[in-house]
Amino acid sequence: MDREVTAPPGATHAVRWGLGDAAWIYPAGLAAAVFLATIGTAIEGTKVGHDPGALTTALNFAGQFGAWVIGLLFISHRKGRGSLALDFGFVAHARHVWGIVAGIVLSIVLGLMVYPLVSLAHHEKQGVVDELKKASGAKLTVFIVAAGFVAPVVEELFFRGLLLRALRRRWSPEVAIGAGALIFALAHPLLDPHLGTFALVPALFALGAVSGIAATWTGELSLSITLHVGFNLLTIVTLGILHF
Repeated sequence: MDREVTAPPGATHAVRWGLGDAAWIYPAGLAAAVFLATIGTAIEGTKVGHDPGALTTALNFAGQFGAWVIGLLFISHRKGRGSLALDFGFVAHARHVWGIVAGIVLSIVLGLMVYPLVSLAHHEKQGVVDELKKASGAKLTVFIVAAGFVAPVVEELFFRGLLLRALRRRWSPEVAIGAGALIFALAHPLLDPHLGTFALVPALFALGAVSGIAATWTGELSLSITLHVGFNLLTIVTLGILHF
């Protein structure tokens, strides 16, 4: 169950990245998101209390995920084996496309499980959900691309690539998967502190656990990425149907 992409013959680089790197890369992404979103707000002239436009939304996503990728590339070259595939299992295989369907099914099952909690918080949904429901045109396109495809890829690279592998050096695979899933789940209300987001923590934990098992079992991120894509896409499509 614990396979990983291995270095080619002759590779001697010792891996020195770990939890400390996850601790600075994560907030660096948040800081970059705020910085670029502020620039976008100034360019668009968005007033306080109004929803951001397409440019601000795009810059917000670009800041967070772009900084994470840059940070991961940096530590891979400075402290690892110089490859996102070798260090973090960042590969894609066409044979794992079925994971999208599995992710959709997982989203449905988990959605039904947390429905009572979500119903209690119906008056305060996730901030991103409210924005997506009101989005149209360019902003809707940004949400579909960023939340449906970019977020699953980069979040898997960070949480199951860097964080989970760092945790597994300290603990057993089972404990590491559980701890990584909990951090992944709690990170969402940290960024979006609404009751609706807190209500989804059990479902997000389950997604993190399933993705962690997939990443550990295959030694790569290909399957966990497609699972995450399917999970996110169902939400986007559902909200899109309700919107129109």
